[in-house]
Amino acid sequence: MDENNKEIKNIDEELHNRYNELCKRIELGNDNKNCDDIKEMKNLLIDALIKYEAIKFGDFILKSKRKSKYFVSTGFLNNAISANIISFLISNLILSKNIHFDYLFGASYKGIPIVSLTSHFLLNTNKFHNIFYLYDRKEKKEYGDKTIIVGNIKENDQDCVINNNCCNPQFEKKNKKKVIIIDDVFTCGTALTEIFNKMKYYPDFTSVACISSS
Repeated sequence: MDENNKEIKNIDEELHNRYNELCKRIELGNDNKNCDDIKEMKNLLIDALIKYEAIKFGDFILKSKRKSKYFVSTGFLNNAISANIISFLISNLILSKNIHFDYLFGASYKGIPIVSLTSHFLLNTNKFHNIFYLYDRKEKKEYGDKTIIVGNIKENDQDCVINNNCCNPQFEKKNKKKVIIIDDVFTCGTALTEIFNKMKYYPDFTSVACISSS
């Protein structure tokens, strides 16, 4: 094994061990109990950003056409441990802030795997019967399912929301579907504006939170 591969293996092993240890100690959604451990999990994400070279320094032009001296490319976090850290932290934020929602919305493209894994973490807390997620298309599709937002979208139906105490479910008739928008990075809001414009085609949707992974 050459030195470069050995170094990568050591990084993977260190992050994996620290992540597993923190998961054993953290109760998702209980920030009063988890305060120090959650901070450590956030530090672990920073370490992953640095060690996998997801933070780039230089001269960059952002989507908004603004100039920046650094750029966060979460595409370099294309590994299971980093994805787990991100989705774990997002799940904890949703639970600790008690954000009620009907759908998680993954902004294409990088938000899509994040909402999928976040759904997994939330479901495993046993606070939900199921988690539904959506994503948008960047390009218009001319065949098959031509919808601009993809997912099993039910209008004006009855949803099940489980209380924090996880005892009895409450069934509520909702006029609006509450959506949490998740992406890898939000800067000046250009991507969010595009998503909001797409959501206008779905009048039953209302955004209740926007969360980025970094």
